[in-house]
Amino acid sequence: MEKWKVTAAWEQWADRGKLENSTKKQYRSILRTTIEPFFMTRSIASLQVADVEQWLLWMEQDRKLSARTRRQRFSFFSGMMDWAVANEIVSRNPCKNVAGAGSRAREIRDQKSTATRLTTREVLAVLNGAPPRYRAMLWLMAGCGLRLGEAMAVSRDQIDFEEGRLRVDFQIAEDGDTGSGKNSAIRRRHIKARDEGEPGRTIPLPPNVAAELRRHIKNHGVWGPDRLLFPNVTRTGFLYASYFYPKVWMEALRKGQVRYCKAHALRHYYGSRLLYAGVPENDVADWLGHSSTEVLREHYHYIFEGAEQRGRAAIATMLVPGADDPTEASEIA
Repeated sequence: MEKWKVTAAWEQWADRGKLENSTKKQYRSILRTTIEPFFMTRSIASLQVADVEQWLLWMEQDRKLSARTRRQRFSFFSGMMDWAVANEIVSRNPCKNVAGAGSRAREIRDQKSTATRLTTREVLAVLNGAPPRYRAMLWLMAGCGLRLGEAMAVSRDQIDFEEGRLRVDFQIAEDGDTGSGKNSAIRRRHIKARDEGEPGRTIPLPPNVAAELRRHIKNHGVWGPDRLLFPNVTRTGFLYASYFYPKVWMEALRKGQVRYCKAHALRHYYGSRLLYAGVPENDVADWLGHSSTEVLREHYHYIFEGAEQRGRAAIATMLVPGADDPTEASEIA
């Protein structure tokens, strides 16, 4: 077998297939910050289980990376080693026998224990505190569960006011190829993992969110050939996240007197309130754009805790003489 350096194998692995530019950019960053500084000129064939364990410890103690970040980078590294085995660069993947790489379940619990869970009062305060030009965009995140890039990309053609639906199939992403290799140009493209022409997801459009969108269109209009609702403040191009966070999000938090949290907390509010309201998991997963209800359960684990107790209590109050039966009401209707 040819003697490959770890860094060379990583570069080859990271450049395979039709990866998004944003993914390639992330892999280059990982190579620069945590692969090259530790493995340097090491041969990939020389790696042992102890070497990978030492790398994990180094990321924790020297680089001060969170458990989540370490687990993610270990997962990528193991994937690279699997690729090397498949291409006969090495005969085995030492990551398979590594202990202490991190538990996914524990990671989710730790993440959710520290995640900000906004109350309805706080969400409304943030919405009211947002600059008028971009207030409706935050309403889309809290009231329809859109990711920031998806909300930035909303056009008039995606909104069906008559049917009360919103189509989500585009996002603003700072991953366009600039030709310099930095891949940082901003562009509007189909949401990740979808091809041109493939439909995205369709979300119910609540009347209060629709009212905010109508008000926005009346006051601010639309921009460009795609008729975007939220271009940059000068109406000369797309909205950058580097403008949104200090000028829109932080301003909304300050005026609303809400403790710091990421804008993603609005999307989390949407998902949690749907689940609390008893909306079926598969519908919530579809509207949020999750691949499965399993992903949904990971992100909203705390809502499902105590389900057995709630189930027992529900039947105990229903299965008694004189209890209301919703199925009878629907049959009469």
